[in-house]
Amino acid sequence: MPNTLKNSMQDPYPVPVFTVPSQATVSVPGSKSITNRALLLAALAQGNTRLENCLFSRDTEIMVTALNELGIETTSDRGSKCIDVQGAGGNIPNRKAAINIGNSGTSARFLTAMLAACTDGDFTLDGDEAMRKRPIQKLADTLASLDSQIDTTDGHFPIRIRSTGLSGGIAEVDATESSQFVSALLMAAPLAKEPIEVRLSNPSIRRGYIDMSLAMMEQFGMPASILGSHSDRYRISPHAYHAPADSYLVEGDASAASYFIALPFAVGGSITIEGVSKNSLQGDIAFADLAASSGGHLNWDSNALTVSLPENVSPLQFPPLDSDYYTFSDTFMTGAALAPLANGPTRIEGIGHTRHQECDRIAAMVDGLTQTGQSTQDTDSTLTVEPRPLQPATIETSEDHRIAMSFAILGSHDALKSGQSWMKIKDPLCCRKTFPSFFEVLESARQQSLES
Repeated sequence: MPNTLKNSMQDPYPVPVFTVPSQATVSVPGSKSITNRALLLAALAQGNTRLENCLFSRDTEIMVTALNELGIETTSDRGSKCIDVQGAGGNIPNRKAAINIGNSGTSARFLTAMLAACTDGDFTLDGDEAMRKRPIQKLADTLASLDSQIDTTDGHFPIRIRSTGLSGGIAEVDATESSQFVSALLMAAPLAKEPIEVRLSNPSIRRGYIDMSLAMMEQFGMPASILGSHSDRYRISPHAYHAPADSYLVEGDASAASYFIALPFAVGGSITIEGVSKNSLQGDIAFADLAASSGGHLNWDSNALTVSLPENVSPLQFPPLDSDYYTFSDTFMTGAALAPLANGPTRIEGIGHTRHQECDRIAAMVDGLTQTGQSTQDTDSTLTVEPRPLQPATIETSEDHRIAMSFAILGSHDALKSGQSWMKIKDPLCCRKTFPSFFEVLESARQQSLES
């Protein structure tokens, strides 16, 4: 498929169907969550860091641009997937800047806390229309309790940060909207004047991404002894970040892997996904276990996963991917997109917070599934899908990459038994946020399968 596909795709994009079972090998890009955390930590570290297997996407480019505008020098090499960061040792060279954060949630939250920890800074952060609907007030309130002055726009962006550094002390945070609030605070906390105790107003929040942040802080020189972790609080002491002695390898994206883990359920066969590890830092790797519970066979290698569906567990025969998706909610859309092909109703729980992400993800999935002829019921935090015969549909993605990619997997199923495309995806380029080459990789898998 031409390399220009991602820049010249038909919109809406007709998803080609698989007319034979999958037999393919694909690679997923580096993790967005790890790339953006690594960029921030490398910027704060003493010394220079080479980041390998980085994701080059809209979100990570926003973070790189922001760091450059703050005076932190980076050098990117797309060909080798590497970014070199000249660490500023906890300092922000440019103390006044206006940063465009687009619709990058990680950039928005992480930069807000990092800039609040700066001394004598005056910064504004603003994003696109979708970002202006995403809440930031709870993080701003927590940072204000540590003596940082943050003015929001009715609890949203744009915001202005007039910082004098973080004072230390007790900071209570309500992270029910996003665990990124906690990760942002934890990564900025070593820059504070005194130890910070981050108390969780709701200890039941998702911990996977927080655990990832803590593990990465250790990888950038934070001794485990200063990273106190308890069931309802974290205690972080001041300490300098240091660049890793060797280059830092970004893991393959477990969320992106979920689409290809799901592919055999939609088209049959098997697929090998390179770049993912069973021992991943990413909580979304749990989707693989869910796939196994619904009949998928998993074979783990050191840096790859092969997923296959036995002949007696084919589309329209596998058990629903039911689960409480709370701790790996970025994959709930993948499970929901497979629901029309399951052998019974699919019930997905624990996803209320996803109504406040790139879009209202529950509402977007309800709309798309309804377009394909499915019967759905949803509450504030659940989604139930009753399988019905699939019908031709055009999917509104609401500028959400995960909506586009999830439905593309369903669209790969030969629903009309004719080999003809039956699903169209609006705004397919929204996938640039985390997986710019997604449709190219999916088409490669289809072509490999035809040639096998």
